[in-house]
Amino acid sequence: MTAFSSYPTIGPKCIDASCDSDALLREAFSANSDFETAMVEAEKDDQPVLIIVNDSHRSTRTRETLLAIAQWLNERKMSRRFRLLVATGTHVIADDEKQAFERDTFSDTGLTLKEIQWHDSRDDGYLVAFKDWHIHPWLAQSTTIIAIGSVEPHYFAGLTGAHKTVTIGCMGMADIQQNHAHALSPHSDVLRLDGNPVFDGAAKVVRALQNAGKRIVAVNQIVCGEHILFVAVGDPIDTLYELLPKVEEIYVHKLDAPVDCLELRVPLPLGRSMYQADKALKNNHLAVRDGGGIILDAPCPDSIGDDAFINLLRRCESYAQAVLTVEQDGYKLGDHKAVKLRHLTDPKSRGVRVAIVTHHISDGDAQVLGMRRFDDVSSARAWLAEVVNPADKYLAIEDAGFVTAAVV
Repeated sequence: MTAFSSYPTIGPKCIDASCDSDALLREAFSANSDFETAMVEAEKDDQPVLIIVNDSHRSTRTRETLLAIAQWLNERKMSRRFRLLVATGTHVIADDEKQAFERDTFSDTGLTLKEIQWHDSRDDGYLVAFKDWHIHPWLAQSTTIIAIGSVEPHYFAGLTGAHKTVTIGCMGMADIQQNHAHALSPHSDVLRLDGNPVFDGAAKVVRALQNAGKRIVAVNQIVCGEHILFVAVGDPIDTLYELLPKVEEIYVHKLDAPVDCLELRVPLPLGRSMYQADKALKNNHLAVRDGGGIILDAPCPDSIGDDAFINLLRRCESYAQAVLTVEQDGYKLGDHKAVKLRHLTDPKSRGVRVAIVTHHISDGDAQVLGMRRFDDVSSARAWLAEVVNPADKYLAIEDAGFVTAAVV
């Protein structure tokens, strides 16, 4: 086969330009008694309400949500003070990106924002102990908390959402690493919540915070492009289960059998680095047959990103080596990505050939990843046509960091 001239393309089953995000948010806030109770009770607190939001690595429609909260308060003639915490997890955000995010997201929302902070999971001197974990001091101090998140498939946590925003996003590095070590478990998988040790770990923190007397209201949304399609307001865990059927409806495509070649398209923000774009591989790796091929089309302006996982790959050329090294040295954050990537590309494991299309990763680093780098998709397709045989069944996936092709 010399070219892939005709092939099916799948993506989120949700693009609706007529969707009124503002109306959905207003309706969700008005219909939920948990939110109203939290705002009423917050008047008795001798402290601001804490709003926790995702950083710029996520597609959450934070500004629209803040505007909707302000409108809800204005309609009821309520005045509340807020402080705002950006949940970064292990992400490292440059100062100029922080400034741009604050300007674009928080300015002129109509809310009285007393302070803004960015969480730093590496600042052990600033974090405070809470039960078995170390968390941001504002999270430990606050009584009324609004956590804003977006719900998408996640290849080892099951789903993203406000439950992660208020836990993993605000915890110390050691605690995050301990949670993510469970990503190597066979029970941690995309769209799986029950029995998933990664999800169970985050849910345990949520319940511990609530048991300590904190009123946590989640604003969970399903986002497609620039549109909010569904909103659930209330308990962080309950709203997740409420939205799970909608996530499956929107993001999951069922295949009769694996294809020969996949083309995974990963735009920003997930396409900002290899570390993030790797989610597309993990979401869809079972949709390609053993010995097949994958094109990972991601701009990766931040190149590799968090390079901890590539350090393991530099030491381990095979899947067996990677597994043994993690067993001997202990898990480090990102090791799950490396181990699963070696399983995908190692000829003695699945032997899938992977091309990455980007201008921001060197050929040498691509080789360490077990991939071959190309400047454009057409060149990558031509290479796959040569090295994958047969290469008759080809499938392209838009927004592959969220969309999951599942063989049933």
